[in-house]
Amino acid sequence: MEDVGLMEQAANFYFTAAMKDRSNADALVALQRSGQWVLDEKIDRFEQADLAGSLPEAVVAYEEALQYVDRVARAGIDLLILESAKQAFKDVRHTHIQELYDAGMEALEDEIFQEALTAFNEVVRLEPGFEEAEKWAQIAFCEPRYRNAREHFEQQHWRSAHALFSDVIAQDPQYKEAEKLRNEALSKGQFTLALLPFENGTSRAGLESKFRSYVEQALTQSNDPFLEIVDRENQALILQEQQLALSGLLNSNSVVEVGELLGAKTLLKGQVVDCEVVTSGLKRLNKQGYESYRVARITEEGKKVYDKKYRPVPYSEYSANRQVRITFRVTLVSLETGQNLMSEMVTSERSDAILYATYQGDQGNIYPSNKLGGVHRLGKNKLAALLNARRELSAESVMVNTTVEALSLSIRAQIENKLQLLIP
Repeated sequence: MEDVGLMEQAANFYFTAAMKDRSNADALVALQRSGQWVLDEKIDRFEQADLAGSLPEAVVAYEEALQYVDRVARAGIDLLILESAKQAFKDVRHTHIQELYDAGMEALEDEIFQEALTAFNEVVRLEPGFEEAEKWAQIAFCEPRYRNAREHFEQQHWRSAHALFSDVIAQDPQYKEAEKLRNEALSKGQFTLALLPFENGTSRAGLESKFRSYVEQALTQSNDPFLEIVDRENQALILQEQQLALSGLLNSNSVVEVGELLGAKTLLKGQVVDCEVVTSGLKRLNKQGYESYRVARITEEGKKVYDKKYRPVPYSEYSANRQVRITFRVTLVSLETGQNLMSEMVTSERSDAILYATYQGDQGNIYPSNKLGGVHRLGKNKLAALLNARRELSAESVMVNTTVEALSLSIRAQIENKLQLLIP
């Protein structure tokens, strides 16, 4: 490749060879020669860009040269950059940094914030620790977001204002009034939710309490900063709430009263509409297999050997399944109007199945039969797995709990989606 001028390809080839075998002297010598040629070409591009006055292009070319030096050094080869080129780059970088800084300041004065941010970030990249550039870059980042957040705040778009103020604070925790206004946006947009006792429209006792516990836990773990669940530690208030529920007073005319008692803006009502558990009977299928055994015989040379034989044997396969299906109605009621903000039916299903085999003989030597009734040797492992498979369905209570938990997460998602619309 060197003979036809493909020096960079040749250098890559030698580099790969040297990395595979560090003792490959021929590859190392060739890499030193071809690698230096490639580096000189990169330095030449830097110098040409410098002469043309294209400082950004010159900086990129020199940085590519440095990266190439570092790459080849991994193979133990040190390439040479002349001191004159190093000094030329220092001069170019200094001039380029000054031009970038001036351009950034001009863009900042004209409030072209993104252009200013790009310029100052490049300055900091080229000269880490340049405090003035870091300060102006921070302002170029924060100011447009702060202004945008203020606009959203004035429009009472609490969620978007909160997010924008958070971006500003992440960059500069002390930037203007960002933290104060973010907290205020959160307070004004807070969606305070109280869970009323759920209703149970099924014959399964205690399901409403189970649902309420799972739903409350799911909502408490929500990542939506605007969703707040009312603290229900006050036992007297809980009892009062329960009495209202039992007396049938929870209707569109009383939700405001209950909400005020609970300190909530919104009430969550729920009803278990249906809970269906279907378990099949255990089905048995008698099957024929083959058990292997050994038979001894003496060869013509008088040697004792063993032949493998198969005898037909019966075994059984068993199967059963269980399905759980639960439907829940969730309703959000506004404290201000007493009207429904959301009313959705959510359903979740879970199923479990078992398939196992039993055999009274030596399980290590049994084979299933194939479609023609012969020994299916390749099916031995599959049959062995059936013989060792679990033989009990998941408990009904466990499957119900799993389904309730899945529904609770679905309910949380429904509420979070609604909050995105109610609190823009």
